[in-house]
Amino acid sequence: MEKVEIFGLPVSVGTFDEMFSEIRDRVLQRKKTFVVTANATIVVTTIESPEYRKVVRSADLILPDGFGVILAIKRFHRKTSERVTGIDMMLRLCEVAAKEKLKVFLLGSKPEVVEKAAKNLEKTYGSIIAGYHHGYFNGDGPIELISSSRADLLFVGMGVPKQETWIHKHFQKVPAIFAMGVGGSFDVISGYKRRAPKIFQDLKLEWLYRYLQSPRQKKNVPRDVAKLLWYIVKPPRGL
Repeated sequence: MEKVEIFGLPVSVGTFDEMFSEIRDRVLQRKKTFVVTANATIVVTTIESPEYRKVVRSADLILPDGFGVILAIKRFHRKTSERVTGIDMMLRLCEVAAKEKLKVFLLGSKPEVVEKAAKNLEKTYGSIIAGYHHGYFNGDGPIELISSSRADLLFVGMGVPKQETWIHKHFQKVPAIFAMGVGGSFDVISGYKRRAPKIFQDLKLEWLYRYLQSPRQKKNVPRDVAKLLWYIVKPPRGL
């Protein structure tokens, strides 16, 4: 998988299928794999927080999620890449889990949301859920529960930067072979929120649709999109 450096992050480039195949192969070979899908908020946060940048750089694969990241790849390296969202990669990996008899653990969101997301995934893919737990906890969280579930795939939906920081700190403590932050994916999978219609996706405005659904929760999204575009025009020194 080819990688290019943008703002100090080694980001994979290529088609969605190429990146999915890379991850699927690592999972089937049982290689411990931490994946970050880098959207505007993640990239901007890494620019402004050296500690978070270290967390994201520790990932085995950083995938381009969001038109701003795709634009940065084209601007700085004259290369094209397809966008890879956390929810799309998650659902494709749930297909793999169903086929290969792997187990999934969901961590994050509100109790009722993650529970409904788990039930909906099992309706679609069969008995793939090893367990789930909400994201409202103190301390390290349900490490023992995740370990005892023997889950192979761990999806963490706690928002940026909490989800990547949690994975970075605890992934090696659990037997799961794959971990990825998926933001608000549980909200969509549970049915509590809708994914942006295709027209918003085609116009590169999925971020706007998410913001309009939850303006308080997503209040920083428009700012992060604007900041990333500014950093593309005028890159910060040292990155």
